[in-house]
Amino acid sequence: MRYDLDFKMQVIAYYRQGHTGLATSEKFKVDSKLVQKWVKQYQSGGIDAIKPKTSKAKYSSGFKYKVITTMLTQGLSQSEVALTFNISSPALISHWHKAYRQQGMSGLISKPKGRTAMSKPFITDKPDDEKTLAELKRENEYLRAENAYLKKLDALLKAEEQAGKKQGSSKH
Repeated sequence: MRYDLDFKMQVIAYYRQGHTGLATSEKFKVDSKLVQKWVKQYQSGGIDAIKPKTSKAKYSSGFKYKVITTMLTQGLSQSEVALTFNISSPALISHWHKAYRQQGMSGLISKPKGRTAMSKPFITDKPDDEKTLAELKRENEYLRAENAYLKKLDALLKAEEQAGKKQGSSKH
């Protein structure tokens, strides 16, 4: 469940008035670990550290490397490093560390999401007599595939039209 900034500030203020983490969690009906997390985030990074994230943060491979090397050289826990670098989830650091151990720096590079773009057609603007044999073969293969696709589309449309006519004639 996501909590807004005002709610988090109320919880932190109540805790900072001298109430225990358990008393605070019971009063506001949230997990005591969450109370501790918000308080630590607030103490470490101020109000910006507890603001709800509006979009998923994207981290560069250099930043990920810096986080991992800081954790390893200073002997910090994932939670401590997350607080230091204002990363909302310490588990993210675990994923980065595993990727770095297995693949090195290339494991820290973000992979593109979604489908890849369609490849360009193999038809060039050159006159046919200037095209290489390989270009002509690729263009021929492309045109054959396009022709087969259009024939199949035409057959499907005709079949759909025939099915529509049969349904229409049985209603009389």
